[in-house]
Amino acid sequence: MELDIDLNKLWACVDEMGAKRKTLDLNEIWDSATFDIDTEFENGFEIKLEDLETDQGLLGVQGRQVVLFIPDHGHRVETALENHGQGNKFHVADCKTMDDMKNRKRFERYHVTNSITGEFPVFGYSQITKQEVEGNANLSVCKNCLNFLNYKGANVGSAKNRQKLVDEFSLEEFFSTYSSVFKQKPRSWIDKKTKGYTANWKTISDDVRKKSGYCCKHCFVDLSSHKHLLHVHHINGVKSDNSESNLISLCADCHRKEPYHQHMMVPRKDTLLINELRKAQMGKEFATWNSIKKSADPALAGFLTYIEKKNYVTPHLGYSIQSIGKKLILLDAAWPDQRLGLFLDGRVNIDGWTIFSLGEALEWAKGLPVANSNQST
Repeated sequence: MELDIDLNKLWACVDEMGAKRKTLDLNEIWDSATFDIDTEFENGFEIKLEDLETDQGLLGVQGRQVVLFIPDHGHRVETALENHGQGNKFHVADCKTMDDMKNRKRFERYHVTNSITGEFPVFGYSQITKQEVEGNANLSVCKNCLNFLNYKGANVGSAKNRQKLVDEFSLEEFFSTYSSVFKQKPRSWIDKKTKGYTANWKTISDDVRKKSGYCCKHCFVDLSSHKHLLHVHHINGVKSDNSESNLISLCADCHRKEPYHQHMMVPRKDTLLINELRKAQMGKEFATWNSIKKSADPALAGFLTYIEKKNYVTPHLGYSIQSIGKKLILLDAAWPDQRLGLFLDGRVNIDGWTIFSLGEALEWAKGLPVANSNQST
């Protein structure tokens, strides 16, 4: 059951009183059953093809973003354990390698996990002793997955750049990039939120935000009507260093895009709201490619890189439209003149429109011809 309740008036009263908004994320309430489920996901287990969710081109199970890997390394297990990246590749997207494995009926070899450590349980046997061998190996990500998503421009860059992306790949950063697509966060993220802050951090951060006029110092969006979306960032990364020169007010979106903030996950609804405010305050300037790329949900980055290089029209970020059931839907990106849209929150039907999932949008973008630059605005 979905509840649609407008609490804006209540939040306005909270803000007027000068109180701090307190949000409750139901995805972070861990009862014993949920804990057991997520322990299973972290440890890894065999997955059935019919249980895998790939609507957005990413891999998911039960609302969780997951990674697929093959634990059985046979006689190569010792090589995988001793040499970083020398084992079977792990998968993060519904790429052509995955399609091949499905067609060859080899999918039963795969296990699933949502651990972001980069280490995977593997097993096999020693070529010398013929004894069973097992352990945790550092595996490499599949290049075809990165190409499919155009992750960090993988499919439009050089082979050298693609190899660099593989070598430097971080599952924590990857999961954060696509966190808007999934409701459930990896359990390992939950404990990172409050660690390292001083006991008086709330008082200090409230003072910094107030002195900033509740404006983000990077994108300059005014969040005085939505103060809970304004964070305070430690510039040097040391959470205990609360010197004035080390603190800066940033909107939640700009904050998560700072270096070494891969652990931050901003709900899709918050990104959409911040962009609504940016759009209202910036006017036409918000529609430029420079602003679009800086403001967009990170999950859209690979797609936007494609269409910008092909001189396609800049999208509207956050576009409201009514679905067939008369419910107001906020598309993550839209081209009203072409009646095209992209929606990261499942499937939606809008009469007369083509609404893509992320995976569908990526496939569509790959097939686009390069437009004449004077036709792209």
